[in-house]
Amino acid sequence: MPIRMPFSRTQAVSTLVLAAGLLLTAPVTAAHAAPSAHATAPTASTATTARAAAEHDCMYRSTVGYTCDYYYGSATISEGTSNAAAVREIQDIINRHTDYPIWLSVDGSFGTNTRAAVAWLQSHHDIAAGADGIVGSHNWDYLRR
Repeated sequence: MPIRMPFSRTQAVSTLVLAAGLLLTAPVTAAHAAPSAHATAPTASTATTARAAAEHDCMYRSTVGYTCDYYYGSATISEGTSNAAAVREIQDIINRHTDYPIWLSVDGSFGTNTRAAVAWLQSHHDIAAGADGIVGSHNWDYLRR
């Protein structure tokens, strides 16, 4: 059986301060030491960095028009397409070159968000006969202008 020595007031306070410090720093140290299995929400700076990494510099090219250098064609593109380069081109141009109020993920997937953005542009800028969410030649002309 161990012999217990009485603590002085200074020792007791020091022990409490040390324990409190360990409790406060342990979760932070563990979070930085090993990657967590849970995803965390990105901060504004990491979101901006990720956004910049996912996008190309967009510019006007005399042979193509406005482009972000993912795709130079004008094929008809709709939801479920496998042409990821054309979809990235559409998403990036909508983000940078139009007044669409929601930022799209430049991921090459023509899903509901991209379709909604295309339909919004068609209806708000009278691009096509109807707001069908399909990028055809009139839409490419508008996006490349």
